[in-house]
Amino acid sequence: MILTTYLILISHICISQKEYAKNPHVDYNIAISDDNYHISYTFMDHFDNFQTFELILPVEFTENEITVFGVPSWLFNPYSDTEYNRQIRNKELSKGLFKLSKNTIEVDKSAVLRRYAETFCKPIAGMIVESLEEYGRDTRRDRIELAIRFVQDIPYGIPQYSDKARHYGGVIPPPALLKNGYGDCDSKVLLFAGILIYLIPGNEIIFLNQADHVLSAVFGEKEEGLTYVNFMNKNYLVAETSGPGQRKLGEKGNYFRNKFTAEPLDFDLPEPLPFDPDAIAVRSVSNNSVDKNKVVIKNMSANYFKFQLSYDNKNWQDFNLKNNESGIFNLTEKDFVMLRIRERSKGFAVYKILPGNSYSFHWDNHYEKWEPDFKVF
Repeated sequence: MILTTYLILISHICISQKEYAKNPHVDYNIAISDDNYHISYTFMDHFDNFQTFELILPVEFTENEITVFGVPSWLFNPYSDTEYNRQIRNKELSKGLFKLSKNTIEVDKSAVLRRYAETFCKPIAGMIVESLEEYGRDTRRDRIELAIRFVQDIPYGIPQYSDKARHYGGVIPPPALLKNGYGDCDSKVLLFAGILIYLIPGNEIIFLNQADHVLSAVFGEKEEGLTYVNFMNKNYLVAETSGPGQRKLGEKGNYFRNKFTAEPLDFDLPEPLPFDPDAIAVRSVSNNSVDKNKVVIKNMSANYFKFQLSYDNKNWQDFNLKNNESGIFNLTEKDFVMLRIRERSKGFAVYKILPGNSYSFHWDNHYEKWEPDFKVF
């Protein structure tokens, strides 16, 4: 599946990307018709079922909103520290949705969400609620998990702006991310927070700013095996949305560091969309995307995944998956297959894999070994 974009002449800012990465099951298509961007995005939800969300964004309005973001590069030049100059600089920062923090010019995350969330993020939150109501699972945890998956599966790419006269902080705001179909950690976490403030109370969300990475955390109780941080005497589970690896709430991924600056949202937060505890399920949460004679094996890490499969636990065949790649294996007329991974001790960890299911493995940096994201019997 290929990301397809159609360029138009009225686009004011040219944005390219580097280090582009996309999960094989993702389909993100953008077309222009009737002066609207038509976005069709297929991703995998936290039940391992495919979802397709469709968005319609007016072209002219979207382009104008994108041009709001960014500040003049001359703000980084030396200047005389006078009251007049400070007022001029602060005005430019505010106009471009940036702020001055400890003598550093940085994106004002709360200002970005105040500007864009209602128009570009709330419709996505509405689709998440509708999908969960179809499952009969419109719960707080499911809202968070589905929002995480929606953002994670959007292709990863570091934005590269062509306009050198303006500074963008390496970030693309939500309308540009949706229009271009990719984003990096900073850009994705803004989209995620913009969606989540319409799913749960916004004061339950914080950003975790690291030296070279940004993620978020969501208020929640401690759970064994999950990573949490403490802020203002409350516990928050980390939410890694950069992708393309698929992490659940509380799974820290490869880039979380204990040294971070917590940042709460700072604007008038909206009321989240109401829950419907009486929603009647019309769709099964069981994974119907895997054929009953096949098995899906996923590499949920940036590392290269080498493993072996065998039907008799004697004769083994070598396989491998690239970072964040999935493989489909045919087990026709077989009850199960054995999967094994070599450990550092030169021994093997062996797992029994059943057809019709999906299995995920991730690399544990602390113990330096591959671990399954499923219950081992």
